[in-house]
Amino acid sequence: EGMVLCECNELGTADFLEVLDAGAMSNPMFRLKGPNMVKGEHLPHFPLEHQQKDMRFALQMGDSSNTSMPVAAAANELFKTAKGLGHSRDDMSAVVEALRTTKKE
Repeated sequence: EGMVLCECNELGTADFLEVLDAGAMSNPMFRLKGPNMVKGEHLPHFPLEHQQKDMRFALQMGDSSNTSMPVAAAANELFKTAKGLGHSRDDMSAVVEALRTTKKE
């Protein structure tokens, strides 16, 4: 969401990734996936369809234990949207494309 927010406000996504990497949110996943997300390149390391399946399993577990999981449910909807856009076999980072389709022109 932060990346798309930057794009919608003409802020540098490379700068955004640099800020993330310099703070408490720094992690190898941002360094690995971030630049390709900026470029819209989603070569599969872990397919989006598998990530969404895992999200679905987690939500089913939450349902069976009466555990509220509103953030996971919202994320799952984005993964489903990305699948609908043809990104099932792309990397899980292609979920950003679901957010890009909601940008207001």
